[in-house]
Amino acid sequence: MKRKVALIMTAIFVLLSMVSCSAKKESVSKDVVAIVNGENITNADYKRVFDQVKAQIESNPQYTKDIWNQDYQGKKFLDVIKENVLNNLIAEKLLVQEAIKNNITVTDKEIEEEYQKEQQISKDITKEDVKNYLLINKLFDQYTKDLKLTEEELKKYYEENKNQFEVVKASHILVQDEKTAEDIYNRLMKGEDFATLAKEYSIDTATKDQGGDLGEFPHGVMVPEFDEAVFSLKKGEISKPVKTDYDTI
Repeated sequence: MKRKVALIMTAIFVLLSMVSCSAKKESVSKDVVAIVNGENITNADYKRVFDQVKAQIESNPQYTKDIWNQDYQGKKFLDVIKENVLNNLIAEKLLVQEAIKNNITVTDKEIEEEYQKEQQISKDITKEDVKNYLLINKLFDQYTKDLKLTEEELKKYYEENKNQFEVVKASHILVQDEKTAEDIYNRLMKGEDFATLAKEYSIDTATKDQGGDLGEFPHGVMVPEFDEAVFSLKKGEISKPVKTDYDTI
């Protein structure tokens, strides 16, 4: 579902520009954080989503412990995340409203089938989340069904916006000092197994038992130094030690 949602979000600004809306971010009571065309986004809804995002960020070993107080484009990172969560909830509400206005529906069977799939990935997802996702997905299909782009147009857009689409699958070995990092790098260059060394030396308890596997991620998820190094590598290539707030290879 995450990949489909990502595709939907690339068109969200186009869709939202077609949606007449009135969204108030200021609370009218302690239980409401925003009103969108007369419909409330409750504090409970906001807190549930924010807690999920917060937990995901804090579980990422590439973020420092004081990430929430760091500056991000002139704002505290915590405030940026809070604002983004609220804006995304407002956008979701607008798109669901537009879907309903266009007589788009989903059946209980569709919801249940998708819910069973998503439960295997995230226990925090609700049937309401799934319903909204399915409505927005159908709205997206409706708006784009007559969209026709040439291969050249698609290629040009991709080349101009490559950072939005590039995803890598990477592994790392997290250590505390440069000497250890250099020693491990030299051993890797002599042919020793990356996963074996990760299990032996990495201090990242979340990934070491998987051989340092970080899974797939796009640009901008990891700290800048690590992000730049990873996306400059060729498939199968190992970088030299990269120093961040952690010492990582």
